[in-house]
Amino acid sequence: MKKMLSTITTYFITFLVIGTCFAENNQDVAEGRDVWFKSTFGGEHFFSIILPNPPFSLRLGFDQMLTTPRDSRFDEYGVINDPDCTPGDASTSYFDKCADPESAGIIGVRKFPNPSGGAPLIGITCAACHAGFDPVRPPANPNRPQQENIHPTVGNQFLQIGKIFKGHLSPHDPRYQIFSSWAPGTVDTTLLENDHINNPGMITPIWSVPDRPFFDVTMNGEPVRAHRGGQGGEDDIGCEQATIRVYFNIGMCAAECMVGHLANGPGGSQTPIDLAECRQVCPELLKAEESVGKLCAFLQTPRPPSLVNTQEGANFIDWKVVGIGKKVFSRACASCHSDGDRSIKHNVLSDDLIHPFSEIGTNSCRARTTNWMAGHIWAAFSSGQYKERPTGGPGFYRDMPLVGI
Repeated sequence: MKKMLSTITTYFITFLVIGTCFAENNQDVAEGRDVWFKSTFGGEHFFSIILPNPPFSLRLGFDQMLTTPRDSRFDEYGVINDPDCTPGDASTSYFDKCADPESAGIIGVRKFPNPSGGAPLIGITCAACHAGFDPVRPPANPNRPQQENIHPTVGNQFLQIGKIFKGHLSPHDPRYQIFSSWAPGTVDTTLLENDHINNPGMITPIWSVPDRPFFDVTMNGEPVRAHRGGQGGEDDIGCEQATIRVYFNIGMCAAECMVGHLANGPGGSQTPIDLAECRQVCPELLKAEESVGKLCAFLQTPRPPSLVNTQEGANFIDWKVVGIGKKVFSRACASCHSDGDRSIKHNVLSDDLIHPFSEIGTNSCRARTTNWMAGHIWAAFSSGQYKERPTGGPGFYRDMPLVGI
């Protein structure tokens, strides 16, 4: 996208002016932001070649989404049009015409030449799900956003991932019914590396990362001090490792390092991805490992939107009851949704501790995921302490930060 550099500059100025840029190396932040928006690390081979064929036989509706007219694309799929693209025509097989030749016309969706000819290979980046409309600067027309309307990490609450996944399935296929159960803005991140639990969860926003609590854990017996991630606190050994896991989840090194570890047929069982072996056979993993430090530097910078500062925001607040509301929150919510010793400015409204789902009392499906357990496909991405939970890992929810909601 030709406007990317100017957009990066705009974000840097904004962060510096309001005191929100935490990363020390702005060059790393800029490069990390590019990784966030542009890098697939080869995942397009999984989505376009491996997934449509046996044993998966799951052709996603990328073609339908990408050739839907731009003026109705958000309405149909909840996706964010790349502002640097224009409608395609027969000469582009009705894919958008974009300044960036690898943009497929939607933020975070990338296209690459097909080595066998025919339709381009389609891959996705982190921004495909996590970028969304900036609540402080929303677009006048959601089908025609400008760069300044796009927040990189707010989470796209409108994205209809289930509709994309069921695009070429018959309603008689059980998978069609599963994908139809996914609400906008949710995704089952353990669908492809399947744990046999339909557990869609919200696409989480990412901001105020430096203010989040740290925890002392071990990774392969070595001490690590890291934030917790995941709705059940599964990604708990640091940003870099969590990001590598996400790239596996969106297709990186699938043929070389992932597909062979999946449960195969009735009675089959997963086995863990072996990172040491994968480095020997998949160069994309090495490229990703070289890049995720900069991506994580970028993720230190976003701050939550302040809705009171929007043009109409103050009109929605009854200041007479704000003080009462703070007292109610302190009495009824802060035992979990406050880190206690932080100033108001840096309180993310969570202690990031975990609790059994039976104690929380909400839908338990997301807490039941098994992929991070010892012997399972993502075992390399959870701590020893996660695996030492009474259940071996599953069954817990993390107190999610409420800042910015």
